[in-house]
Amino acid sequence: MTIADIIKIESDREGKANVVHLIKEGNFYHANDWSAWLMTKFPIGEAATKPMRVTAKRLKEGYVQAFVGFPVTSLGKYVPNDGSVLFVPVSDTQIDVEIPADFGDATVDDLRKMVDEWKETLPLNAEKGNRRHGDEVHEAMPRVTRLSDIASRVLSFDIAEHTPIEAMQFIRDLQHDIAALF
Repeated sequence: MTIADIIKIESDREGKANVVHLIKEGNFYHANDWSAWLMTKFPIGEAATKPMRVTAKRLKEGYVQAFVGFPVTSLGKYVPNDGSVLFVPVSDTQIDVEIPADFGDATVDDLRKMVDEWKETLPLNAEKGNRRHGDEVHEAMPRVTRLSDIASRVLSFDIAEHTPIEAMQFIRDLQHDIAALF
């Protein structure tokens, strides 16, 4: 499913203001834009006790995409199948979940504005100024000359504080350093 398809699904909200569209991408489900807002504003399942991490990135023409995700194997944790929500499989790649949400007298346009305002508050992960880069990691982790230095770097690397790309870069650098030792 393309980002254009996802944007189209998320923008069609007449009569679907409280529907979370879960899109399956590989081994993960993603809730994008309005759906991500719903999952963070009206959390259900495990998200009610452990807030979900929202990722926001700027796409072409300035559009900001916000999303939350979780492994396919954790669907039952984030979308309980206990009758508290209406669970509707749409296709092999999409599940719609109607959650209990009270919007009061808000119209779809009012809610759209709330979602847009929420997205503006999110830090953009894809912009250089808002995340660490390899150079900063290299400065914090000087080049090694012994295997014990490499072991120290591995033990001091807090994977929870880094993006997957940074973790992959870290492993690549470790491989390079180990090869240089031999």
